[in-house]
Amino acid sequence: MLFRSYLAKSLARQGWDVYVPTLPGHCTCLRDLVRTSEHEWRAHVQQQLAYARDHYETVFVAGLSAGALLALEASTVVPVDGVGVLSPTFTYDGWNTPWSHAILPLAMKLVPLRLQHLLFHIDGPPYGIKDPVLQARIGSAYHPKVILREWWKERSARIRAASEKSAYVPSAASNGYPIFPLRTLTEIDRLIRYVSTRLHCVHAPTLVLQAREDDMSSPRNAQFVHDRISSQHKEIRLLDDCYHVITVDQQKQTVVRYLHDFFGAHRMAGLHGAYGG
Repeated sequence: MLFRSYLAKSLARQGWDVYVPTLPGHCTCLRDLVRTSEHEWRAHVQQQLAYARDHYETVFVAGLSAGALLALEASTVVPVDGVGVLSPTFTYDGWNTPWSHAILPLAMKLVPLRLQHLLFHIDGPPYGIKDPVLQARIGSAYHPKVILREWWKERSARIRAASEKSAYVPSAASNGYPIFPLRTLTEIDRLIRYVSTRLHCVHAPTLVLQAREDDMSSPRNAQFVHDRISSQHKEIRLLDDCYHVITVDQQKQTVVRYLHDFFGAHRMAGLHGAYGG
């Protein structure tokens, strides 16, 4: 995916073995997304991290936004040598938080779960990105005509596969989803509440990176993580000139450098048995 390929490839070029798992329901279509739960996301990350733990002497885990929460939670189940927490989102309090989020708790409570896939939040500018060129690219990909065309192509492919009695293989989404079903927001809310109760169980060295101008979740989220985890080695780095999706925005090289330096410093400690298990 666009949002994660730059970071993964950049770290790989610096000698790291990088694995980027695809969460259940992601990179296919919204139909698949609304059928998955935060429990399945957590279980998948834990499973993949356990595999890495069995095959490497030192293991680090990182995630962006809700992925940062998954990384934190997984580190409490599988021993790791460090955690990268990128743009953590526990509270939607960024400068571009839509007004609809004020009624989100009420909607999640009143709308039955079986009907929540019928209600959506549609993402809008700046899409978590300050870089004008990339922001325009994402805006074009999220245009209603493009969304409708992609939906029609997917529907036609499913119908064709059914008529031919063959397996339907959806194409991977390269820019993420422009639409957030209420059902998915409910699952993210459950993830937030669950991970909030587990932060004190995080003991691995932790680096928290967040934009000062984060449009979705303010730096108070970074401080929230820092103050509640039990890690002996923890630090916050705030970034200028970027928004929420720091892995592809104008400070993406800085993000790579901070992670490389932090993980590299703690890699030696991991090899000597100071962290992990």
